[in-house]
Amino acid sequence: MAKKTFRSSIAVGLAIALAAAALPPAQAAGSQPKQAAPAKARDVSQANKALVMKAYQELFGDHDLTALDRYWVKDYIQHNPSMGDGIEQVKVFLEKLGLQNAPKFKVEFLRVAADGDLVFIQTRQPKMGNNPEMVIVDIFRVAKGKIAEHWDVMQPVPADAVNKRPMY
Repeated sequence: MAKKTFRSSIAVGLAIALAAAALPPAQAAGSQPKQAAPAKARDVSQANKALVMKAYQELFGDHDLTALDRYWVKDYIQHNPSMGDGIEQVKVFLEKLGLQNAPKFKVEFLRVAADGDLVFIQTRQPKMGNNPEMVIVDIFRVAKGKIAEHWDVMQPVPADAVNKRPMY
């Protein structure tokens, strides 16, 4: 009988040990549960969207070239073939376009999406002087709270489109 009780005790102890091993480790008293990874990624994406929209409005809508110093890294990487790398090259390009002489406007953000460090925006640029209305898609990479890299595509809105649906 003693052997049977001893074996039963071992079996019960083993079952308890296995059950305890399957439980998650207890959190320290007063500690907060870890934030879920998707929620943190969503917060980063939201912060990056807000940064890009603010920077874009200040530079292109308000024509404030000092926005480049606040929101872009100095060694900014540019994929637009009309501009060189670095914020100084962007300043030179925008000055040649006469950005400061154009009327200020509220940027019309048609679509904005973000995935981690990448922010995608679609905007409509109104007709300015001899330049037609444009639909622009920009992709920005954000690093350490500043715009670090940029890609874009621009398309004029045709006056005589075959397809009557708007481009935006």
